[in-house]
This record gives sequence, structure tokens and C-alpha cells, in this order.
Amino acid sequence: MEIFLYFAAIGLVIWAQAKVNNAYSHFAKVPTENKKNGYDVARAILDANGLQDVQIQVSQRGLLSDHYDPKTNTVNLSPKVYNEATVASVAVAAHEVGHAIQYADHYSFIGVRNAILPFAIVSSYAGWVVAVIGIIAGIDAILLLGIAMLGVIATFQLVTLPLEFNASSRALQILSEGNYINSDEIADSKAMLSAAAMTYVAAFGATLLQIMRLLLIRGRRR
Repeated sequence: MEIFLYFAAIGLVIWAQAKVNNAYSHFAKVPTENKKNGYDVARAILDANGLQDVQIQVSQRGLLSDHYDPKTNTVNLSPKVYNEATVASVAVAAHEVGHAIQYADHYSFIGVRNAILPFAIVSSYAGWVVAVIGIIAGIDAILLLGIAMLGVIATFQLVTLPLEFNASSRALQILSEGNYINSDEIADSKAMLSAAAMTYVAAFGATLLQIMRLLLIRGRRR
């Protein structure tokens, strides 16, 4: 059973990543009718929402490295999203702007996520190490500590979900109401962002499966 949960967790993440990569590859080939690229749409939405102080930069992290950085108050778009006038570029850019708007609106889940973040960072580095040490040493308390640290990661991932879903819903509403793209492109944007959201759902599910696997190992060893 433990090995099944292990491969199920890996498979879930691989499936979600393949889904978003396929969606991006498809919609990156669908041009927007108005020829506006990711930067154009992001800048227009920010300005329309009174966020002229938010800067837009080109991210150097590569494909799908797009993110909003609240520390620098910048929307960072990967080169293709920044420059290309496609449905994928517009959808991703609008989503990241959605995060900027969340911070401006003091969206409730941001505070919860930020409170958990320091513990999640420590747990992401040490959780598995502690759990493995507990298994090898046969010390139940250490194994439980490792499992608890993975639980912190799962909690962080769970709190991240409404942030991501809300950013996407904001993006789609803004794109539609602002007539930034046409109705067909709205439907395509929704498909693109839904695929992207699955990566976060899959990451949370994979962490839960790994926690279940460790609990089974603990139960078998006792």
C-alpha cells in the first residue's frame, strides 16, 4: 500500500504538470484578436484598478515563471507571456495581476498564508529529512515530527488554493467586463487557468498521499 501511495503522489503531480504544459502549448498558439500581448493587458488592468505604482518586469526564470512579488510590488512575466499576443499570455498575465489586486484589496487569505509561510519554508527543507531520520532510527517521536512538518506544508498548500482560484476568477471577470478579449478567448482563458490551477490541487493531494504513506509506515513499524 505504501508503494502505491508513493507512485500515486508522483503520478498526480506529473499529470497536473503535463496538463498545464499541454494547455499552455496549445493556447500559446492561439493569437488574440486585438493583438494585445501579456504586458499590454497587464498594464491596462493595473491602471484601470488604480495600481499605477505596480511595475511589470520580465522574469528571467524561464517558461511559466510568472508571479507577483509583493516585496517589490512587481508583476513578473516570463518572456513569452510578456511579449506575445496569445490567449495563454493574456490569461497568465491577468492572473498575476489578480494577485496584485488581492494585495491591494487586503484579501483575507493573504494574511493567513503569510502567517504560515515561515513554518512552511522550514518544513519544506527539513520535513522529509526529519521523517526519514525517524524511520531509519526507529524513533517514533522524530517520525511524528516529520509528519507534522509535512502537515504544515499541506496546510500552506490548502490555504494557497483559494488565493489561486480567486486570482483566476478575478482575471476572467476583469477580462470579460473590460472587453480586453472576445468571448471565445474568455472561454479559452478559463480552460488555460483551470489547467494551471490543477497544479496546486495536485501538489496538495500529493502531500496528503505522502502523509498517509508515512502514517502507514509508522503503523506497520509499531
